[in-house]
Amino acid sequence: MNRFLLLLYFSFAFLLSGVDGSTPAQVNNLISTLLQGYDKRTRPVTDQDKAVKVDISFYLSIVNDIDEVAEKFVTTGWLHLSWTDQNLVWDSTTNNIYSIHLNQNDIWKPDIVLKNGFTKFKEMGGSFYYVSVDSSGYVSWYPYEVFETRCSIDITHFPYDKQTCKIVFIVWSYSVNQVEIEKSPNGVEYYEFEENSVWTILDTESIVNKDKYESEIIFKIELQRKPKYFVMNIILPVLCLSLLSLLVFLIPVDAGEKMGYSITVFLSFAVFLSIISAELPVNSESTSTLSFYLVLQMGVGTLVLVISAIQLRLHHRKTTADMSQIFRKMVKLDRCLRCKSGCCLSKKVQVRAIEKNEIEEQEIHTDDDIEWTDVTSAIDFFGFWLFFIFNIVVTSYLFISIISS
Repeated sequence: MNRFLLLLYFSFAFLLSGVDGSTPAQVNNLISTLLQGYDKRTRPVTDQDKAVKVDISFYLSIVNDIDEVAEKFVTTGWLHLSWTDQNLVWDSTTNNIYSIHLNQNDIWKPDIVLKNGFTKFKEMGGSFYYVSVDSSGYVSWYPYEVFETRCSIDITHFPYDKQTCKIVFIVWSYSVNQVEIEKSPNGVEYYEFEENSVWTILDTESIVNKDKYESEIIFKIELQRKPKYFVMNIILPVLCLSLLSLLVFLIPVDAGEKMGYSITVFLSFAVFLSIISAELPVNSESTSTLSFYLVLQMGVGTLVLVISAIQLRLHHRKTTADMSQIFRKMVKLDRCLRCKSGCCLSKKVQVRAIEKNEIEEQEIHTDDDIEWTDVTSAIDFFGFWLFFIFNIVVTSYLFISIISS
C-alpha cells in the first residue's frame, strides 16, 4: 500500500510540474518524439513472437450492494494495470525527465473487459484517463469503475448465509501467447475502504486462469451477512408466532374465538413468508431454510385449523349421539395424565369409613359419564403437548443447522 501511495504521489507531481531541471517545452518535445511513428495497433514488444505481460491488481473501495433477487454484485474500486512498452523508452539523463503522462487513447493498452458484467459489455477506462510512463517504458494505468457483476446467491442458510462473488476480467482480442495476465502479489487491496451495513468481507483471493486461447483474472470476495436486522424483524416474530399458535388449544371451545384465532395465526405466517420471499432470488437451485420453516408452520396452522373445526363439530353434538371407543380411550388417558381421581377405574367403586359408619361413595368415572365436552377437552390437552414438542424439536433443529453453518 505504501509503495502504491508513493507511486501515485510522484505521478501527480510529475503531471503537474514535471521533474527537476525539465521544462514544459522539453516534456512536449519528448512526448512528440515518442509518439512520432507510434502505432497503438501494434503490441509494444520488439519481438512480436513474445507476449506482453500485464500485471493486474484490484483496489476495493466499497461493497455497494448485493441484490439477492437480481443476483447482482455491485462494488466500487479501480484496477492497477502495469506493463512494459518498449516503444516508450528514453534516456532520462539527457533531459532529467523521468516520467510523463499520456492519454490512454494515445498508446497501446490491453483491451481488458469485465467478463461477468451484469449490464452492458464495455472496455475499461475512458478518454479522460491518463497513464503514467517512466523512462524504462513501465506503464501504469488506473481505470476507476463501479463494477456490476453477476453473482450466484445461495440462500439456504439465510440470514446467516455466506456468499462468494467474483469479478472476472479478460483480455478480449489477444490470445495468451500475445497478452499474458499476471496477478500482482497483493491481489485484492483496500483503499479508503468503507464498511457495508449489511455485509462483512471475510476473505479475498485472486486467481489467474490461462489456456491456449485466453487468459483471465478472477477476484473472489467472500462475504457474510450481518443478521441482526433479520433476527430482530423476522426471526424473533416468527418464533413468537410459533408459540402463539399453541395457545389455540388453551381457548375453550365454547368461547367462540377458537377458529378466528387459528385463522389469524395462519395468515400471520403467510405474511412473513411473503416478506422473506421478496428478499430472496427466484430460483429452484436453493431454498431458504427459514422459508421452509415458515411453510412448515403454515402446514401446522392448517392442521390446527382443521382440528379446531372438528372440535366445534364435536362440541355441539347431542349427548345421545354414539361415541367412538377411540374418543373414550382418549378421555380416560387424558384423565390419567392429568392425575384426576379414579381416572383408571372402570365400573369400580371406592368407599371409605367415616365416623358414624356412614359410607360415602367416592367419585366414580365410568364409560357412561363421558360427554362430548370431555372429548374436546382431551383433544386440546393432547394437541397442545404434541404440537409443543413438535415445535421445540423442529425449531431447534432448523435454527441450529442455520447458525452452525
